[in-house]
Amino acid sequence: VSWRTYVWVDSADAAAARARELGGTVTMGPMDVMDAGRMAVIQDPEGARIGVWEARRHRGAQIVNDPGSWNFSGLHTRDPEAALAFYGGLFGWEADAPDPSMAGTALLRRPGYGDHLEERNPGMKASMAEMGAPAGFEDAVAWLTPLGDEGEPHWDATFGVADADVAAARAAELGGTVLMPPTDMPWVRMTVVRDPQGTGFTGSQFVPPDSGN
Repeated sequence: VSWRTYVWVDSADAAAARARELGGTVTMGPMDVMDAGRMAVIQDPEGARIGVWEARRHRGAQIVNDPGSWNFSGLHTRDPEAALAFYGGLFGWEADAPDPSMAGTALLRRPGYGDHLEERNPGMKASMAEMGAPAGFEDAVAWLTPLGDEGEPHWDATFGVADADVAAARAAELGGTVLMPPTDMPWVRMTVVRDPQGTGFTGSQFVPPDSGN
């Protein structure tokens, strides 16, 4: 059981066809969702599933990165190079070099995404640069994390939280399970929890390097 990420595409049919060309499988659709949009669910060559969404009336998330909203999605894969070839060919994503301090995790970027965020939050790019964000960080849309021998390739979701410690405590109060207690990592303090139905997700608190936290 997991959260499903949907990626906005110009055409769900074209995306599904392209996924097949790249070695993936279409497990659902393409199909209309009333007048909201048209969707398909695809499975990459390793078996991780992700949705594609051709927007009509419903245009997807209008607020991102704020507490309580979507922040990142993450791909856990045994073959990062093959995954990048698939998703780069399908969505035009690019990847930063793996970060040794984060067990080889790399950022996946959609060139131009930062321009969209800048329109909604003028000055965002300048603020990131002042805080020392690496080049292209504003275009990041997902994490790519190498899997070990355990676990199946999959996508997961990260949501922004104002305080990771408070979020973990509240999740436990509501019947969830804290799988990873709040932990400091570069730029964030995060916790991984599982809801009462068994679905896991990450809560991420943005912690700028100069915040003193």
